[in-house]
Amino acid sequence: MHACLQISEILRIIFAEVTQVTTSRVRPSYTTLYHLALTCRAFREPALDTLWAHIPTLDVLVLCLPQDARSQPILEWTAENFDQFECTPSGIAAAFRVRLLRTLTADDWATFQMYARRVHSLTFEKYDDEPYIMMRDHGLHDSAALALLDSPASSAPPFPLLRELCWYDKRDVLLPCLQRCISTTLTRLVIHSERWPSAMVDLVAGLGKACPKIKEFRCSMPPARACAMLSDFVTCWDDLEILEMGAVNAQALQHLASLKKLRELKMLVPEGHSLDLDLTSTLSVMFSLDKFSITAASIELLLAFLAPLQISTKSAKLQIDTASNAYYLDQLLSSLTEHFNPNVLESLHVGMDRPADPTNHALFELTASAFRKIRGFTKLTNLNLSSMHVSITDDEVVDLVSAWPKMEHLYLDTAWDWGVARLRVTFHGLAGILERCPNLRSLGVDLDPSPPQDSSVYVDHRYTGITKEKVIHLDVGSAECDDVEAIGNLLAGICPNLVHISRASPIDLNYEDPSGQNEWWQGGETWKEVEGFIAQRRTERLELNNL
Repeated sequence: MHACLQISEILRIIFAEVTQVTTSRVRPSYTTLYHLALTCRAFREPALDTLWAHIPTLDVLVLCLPQDARSQPILEWTAENFDQFECTPSGIAAAFRVRLLRTLTADDWATFQMYARRVHSLTFEKYDDEPYIMMRDHGLHDSAALALLDSPASSAPPFPLLRELCWYDKRDVLLPCLQRCISTTLTRLVIHSERWPSAMVDLVAGLGKACPKIKEFRCSMPPARACAMLSDFVTCWDDLEILEMGAVNAQALQHLASLKKLRELKMLVPEGHSLDLDLTSTLSVMFSLDKFSITAASIELLLAFLAPLQISTKSAKLQIDTASNAYYLDQLLSSLTEHFNPNVLESLHVGMDRPADPTNHALFELTASAFRKIRGFTKLTNLNLSSMHVSITDDEVVDLVSAWPKMEHLYLDTAWDWGVARLRVTFHGLAGILERCPNLRSLGVDLDPSPPQDSSVYVDHRYTGITKEKVIHLDVGSAECDDVEAIGNLLAGICPNLVHISRASPIDLNYEDPSGQNEWWQGGETWKEVEGFIAQRRTERLELNNL
């Protein structure tokens, strides 16, 4: 063996190459690393370190214990094993999840710690107590997790090299396990909890000093009562790069704005949250980020939180968890240039929930004048306003998109079918959009698919030059298709590489009882026929080119 392969640092670099890193997770090549560990003594420790560095769930460690120490869970529900468990949530959990069968000995603990000390990344997956889900998603029984991580027999930290910890488990009883995994070595911590008992609040309150090296922290759905606590501990972190958490106070905002490494910020503004009014009256906080996102319980809370902020970012996403009327949406859209640098912003998404009572659609209907200010974001390549209710003419939409010649993805009023007559974009307007946005790859407008009288002009690109081969996705909003062949010919001529057509959902759609929406479901099938027609035209064209 070459002398270089006897140096553990070099081997770790080599073995790291068989670990696939994606945007969402790390996927080691377990089989390859296992065989490398068996190759020779020099490879054993570095290969095992890499093999166990990223484990998907805690039950993987338990399966390394002797077979008499832990259960062998049922992997599949069959007629033969049906009588082996009780058909109750507790009975199914006992049968389909790994349990400990006896008290662990000193040798058992040594085996567990031999592997646990190598773990760098650990995930507690979401636990679901629905019986049929437990039969499909196997994991660790809560009694086993508590025995391993909340046991007096193990006084030292169970994972001394832990860098990343993701908590999706909703069992309050396992919070002591989360507490035991919190350590000064953590640089990435994700806590997605559907409930916030007092024990969770107390645990999170101490994170500032308990995890001083945090670079990425994500915390979903904190209640308003927890926001003050979040504001206190976030000021302890100076190395933050990514932060997702509840809205913080003015002091914490100023601290975050001072962090040079912070590149992603997502704020969750719950109902009942408010900034210090005395401070915000004169406060101005400037951020420089790659991504900014904010989710607010109402548009009033969103506007209040944005008031002191000036943000230089490439991507901004603003989500309102309730429906907002046209008056407040107009206010929000008009104020965006005051809070976001028009010379930097490339992607903008403003979304809101659908109205609980959509009968008065005029209350939510916007006109083209509402978008006059966002024309100032001339560098936009991605704009998503799909959940907004808009009445707009061909000339108005063409004038609007003329401000965004670099646009690649554009969605305007395509989320909901309001079921009312209003001004919509025709094929004339569609052609105008494509002409002024040559880089478009996906487009969504509430389309009026009535074929124009001079339709041949819009099909033959030799006359107009509007054929756009980059467009592969089209959202037609509430459009109905009355003639598959005619509309298919028009779209095939304009967008010959179109592969997917989607349409809006009825604003009053009842997902639990869709029987009343049969006409809408059938309309979706008609647009699928248009997709097939365009695909056939594309195939015929390719065959002709190959002759």
